Amino acid sequence: MPEMTAPRPVLRSFRVLASNGENRGEAAGVRMRLELQQEIEFGLAVPDVAGAPLMVGVRVKLGAKATNENDAGDVATYAGEYEARFYYPAGVTEDTVTPLLDNPEYQYVLVAQAFPLAMSHFRRELQAMGLDARELPLGLPYN
Repeated sequence: MPEMTAPRPVLRSFRVLASNGENRGEAAGVRMRLELQQEIEFGLAVPDVAGAPLMVGVRVKLGAKATNENDAGDVATYAGEYEARFYYPAGVTEDTVTPLLDNPEYQYVLVAQAFPLAMSHFRRELQAMGLDARELPLGLPYN
């Protein structure tokens, strides 16, 4: 696991930006094939207000499509979009942070904090729709 070099941002907020799902088919006892998509984005926010801290946003987009193994017309879908906001200590400059955000290990440490929160909500919503999402991972593998 990589060590976070200074400056270290602090996760201050996490929220669900969008949530949309549909499962009108048979939910109980049906074998479904689950396809998962994910997209992760980073963004550095530089404040207009003097003295306000820099913020890094991590956006996680997850999508699932479950197809009934016996009836291809029976499809359930769910998509969720999540945002984690990390704030840097006062005095940290854009010039200091920009090269860090290009480092995959630095990115990993931020995503590894946001992804489990997003996946926990995502799995819970899939299960509420009648889909078995217990096998979906909560964390990220480290390469």
